[in-house]
Amino acid sequence: MFELILMRHAKSDWHSHTADIDRPLNDRGVRDAVRMGAYLKQVNLVPDKMVVSSAQRTQETASLLLENLPVDEKNIIIDRQLYLADRDTLCENIELYASEGQRLLILAHNPGMDYLVSYLASSPPSLSSSGKLMTTCAAACFTLDSLDSIKKPGQGLLKRLIRPGEINE
Repeated sequence: MFELILMRHAKSDWHSHTADIDRPLNDRGVRDAVRMGAYLKQVNLVPDKMVVSSAQRTQETASLLLENLPVDEKNIIIDRQLYLADRDTLCENIELYASEGQRLLILAHNPGMDYLVSYLASSPPSLSSSGKLMTTCAAACFTLDSLDSIKKPGQGLLKRLIRPGEINE
């Protein structure tokens, strides 16, 4: 058995005149990432390992999460394949980095994260008030029986789906 946290990067700055991969976070994204890191620590969902997309916005999100999450630097991996990855690529990365008895956090992008959360969940996840699944900086926390569980739909127990706007302060 292992635990998996699928997280979408925080809100990025669309007014930045840079390539998509180089887009930074906006002010709300910075606040949300810090808030989510504090929340994950508070509810004891600290990952043993983090695998992060190579995009600027995901790396900034990870850095801000780590202000509150005590993850050893050697267990933080930047993986270019996660940039705009589809569900199959995300599953391959989970197989590559997950370990029995550990909690893995994958920090990446939509639409791949939406598809993967829907694919893994044993029952349909709830949508946000805006009608979205993985809003920016949302985290879906799963328990899976084995690595083979990611090869078949509906095999993950979605323990919680956390969105920054739904955290009570």
